[in-house]
Amino acid sequence: MRNPMLKMTMSVTLTIALIATGWGCTQMSAEEKKVEHISRGQAYFAEEKYREALIEYKNVVQIDPKDANAHYQLALIHMKLGGMSDLQAAFGELATTVDLDPSIQDAQIKLSEFYLLAKQPEKARKHADIVLASAPQDPKGHLLRGRSLIIEKEFDQGIEEFRQAIQLDPDNTNTYIDLAKAYIGLKKPEDAFAALKEGLAKQPNSTELILTLGDIYLITGKVDEAEQRYQKALELEPDNEAFYIKLSRFYQLVRKWEKAEKTLRQLVEKKPQSEVGHIQLGEFFVQIGKGDEAIAHFQKALDLKPDSEVAQEKVITYHLDAGNLDKAQPLIQGLLDKNKNNLLGRVSNARVQVMKGNVSEAIATLQRVIKEEPRMAMAHHYLGIAHAANNDGAQAVHELTEAVKLAPNMIAARNALAGIRLAEGSYDLAIEGAQAAFRLNTRNLPSVRVLAEAYFRKGEIAKAKKVYEAIVEQLPMDASSQYRLGVIAANDKDYKGALTHFEKAVEGNPNFVQAVSQIAAVHLTQGKADKARERVMNQIKTVPDNPLLHNLLGGLWMQAKKMDEAEQAFRKAISIDDTVQISYMNLAELYRKTDRVNDAVKEYETALAKNPKLVSAHMMLGMIAEQRKDHEGAKEHYRETLKINDTFAPAANNLAWILAEEGSNLDEALSYAKIAREQRPSDPNIADTLGWIYYKKNAYLKAVSYLSEAAEKLQDNPTVYYHLGMTQLKKGDPAEAKKALSKALKLSDRFPEAEEAKKTLAEL
Repeated sequence: MRNPMLKMTMSVTLTIALIATGWGCTQMSAEEKKVEHISRGQAYFAEEKYREALIEYKNVVQIDPKDANAHYQLALIHMKLGGMSDLQAAFGELATTVDLDPSIQDAQIKLSEFYLLAKQPEKARKHADIVLASAPQDPKGHLLRGRSLIIEKEFDQGIEEFRQAIQLDPDNTNTYIDLAKAYIGLKKPEDAFAALKEGLAKQPNSTELILTLGDIYLITGKVDEAEQRYQKALELEPDNEAFYIKLSRFYQLVRKWEKAEKTLRQLVEKKPQSEVGHIQLGEFFVQIGKGDEAIAHFQKALDLKPDSEVAQEKVITYHLDAGNLDKAQPLIQGLLDKNKNNLLGRVSNARVQVMKGNVSEAIATLQRVIKEEPRMAMAHHYLGIAHAANNDGAQAVHELTEAVKLAPNMIAARNALAGIRLAEGSYDLAIEGAQAAFRLNTRNLPSVRVLAEAYFRKGEIAKAKKVYEAIVEQLPMDASSQYRLGVIAANDKDYKGALTHFEKAVEGNPNFVQAVSQIAAVHLTQGKADKARERVMNQIKTVPDNPLLHNLLGGLWMQAKKMDEAEQAFRKAISIDDTVQISYMNLAELYRKTDRVNDAVKEYETALAKNPKLVSAHMMLGMIAEQRKDHEGAKEHYRETLKINDTFAPAANNLAWILAEEGSNLDEALSYAKIAREQRPSDPNIADTLGWIYYKKNAYLKAVSYLSEAAEKLQDNPTVYYHLGMTQLKKGDPAEAKKALSKALKLSDRFPEAEEAKKTLAEL
């Protein structure tokens, strides 16, 4: 039996529900809904709740797509939000606004400003003209029209527009500033000063005019007057953070480092709860090379404002630059856990992938970011770095150039671009890029290093020496600069000076084997072989686990015909690190020179009988077979080695070399060479193999990059210089080709490719 009370209760409940959802009364019309959304949107906008306001006005244009005022309000909201995607959206909404209603002058003016920012003066002037057509006395219209003309270098017409704007609105400080800049464009600084002073007569305490006056004093070389104006602006607005930063950067520009630091510390004292001062101090300390103090301030900024994207970026970037993945990764993951689409998190994660060798994954991530945010300079910068790590020089240059275009003051991108130009042998471009980066920060050490190295490789030794001396004056223990000064001194036969510089280099970096090798070479040149060996043995006592030092000692013993001692040294090197290519090469060469090849083969075959997976035995048998021109036997042993350890660099490199020389499968050769490179990224023999494979594949830019690296580290190897010279020739740089081939023949006229080198040099 049904319960009548239950039936009644259900009816009441249903009635209430229907009333609550609007079914029990008349529905709101579309116009009423629109009015309600506008009302809520206005309230949210007044309360600075821009995301909420955005939703309301989107509802308005959904109801009425032709409501020009709603589109204009959407543009204003997007401009308030301020992100790159929001600014792009604002531009679109402004364009829609003026299409629907050209009479909304503020929209026309803002659209004109957008076009000016995009360096599209004709389009900017078009919208200014629309404003002036209906309101000829609108000062903003004349101001924008003047700006568009100045961009096109039409200075006289632009100045005329600014003068009209001043007549119509004499209190607008921006117009006096634009007028002054126009006169600077005409190289009339006195007229620029007059324009600013005219503005200051109207508004004597306008900090914008005072700062611009300071800028023009600075441009014209009146440093003291500029400083006074920057200080005056700060006195007028002591709470303005930007003015402290402006004054500090001025001091940095004129190299008054103590005053620069003091100014930023004043900002921190003035606003102790603001992260801005700490971020600026951190950047300052990065520039002057005080990393510990830099990260302390970046971290303090992040502690003060954990959601600050700038502070997050600074801390993460610092740790990544320092190679501290264990500190950077948790911060990156924290960003991605909150928002998997966080741009900083994704870009930083891509950097981590590059550092871990997952370059393809990093490139894919950064390309997706750039598709979403094409004007994100940081993403272009690190995509360039990723392409460089992938040895795609052309793409690296393209992305880094784009980064510099989007952010001209991005020093790191400029440094990277100059470094790639250096690696590919484009020394003039490297010098130009390094100088541009240096002008942005005169204590920018990476750019100075590239500048010095480019001069050195270009053969402008006097200029290189001057720059290296400037580096060691500031950083006496800078190993690479001391090393270069040693090389220059040795070439000038100043052996005492050379030894001093090389010893300083080793003092700065005890594992700097090239410097130790140069010290030994100087002693050999002076006929002091015993002293050369003694110096290497002393260094081995300091760093006993460096296999390259044992290899160096073995080579010295071979020169002294002490083959037992040499063999002992080479075997020791292999026992320390069996992945170092040169150890096997040296030992195989020793057996060849002592006619002990057959004995060595028997020894290694016996070892394999006991342990078929003995990598070193397979490796040596492969090397010996290769020396005997038994390429099939060599390939067999190298493949066996890679079956045991598929990432064993020496076997992968040698197998790649044989395959490349055979020319039957360059792609397979390249895959093995890349395996070797991933395991031993700083091995010059592997760089030579990769470079020669790319030469054979007609990828000359990549080839030059690798072969330049190999030649830098194997300066006594004529074959490497032959490879470099032939590649430079194919790349279209006969002057550099001639240098490299001449160097190869100077080192030896009997190396395997000597006749081809002579023939090519004669043709050049």
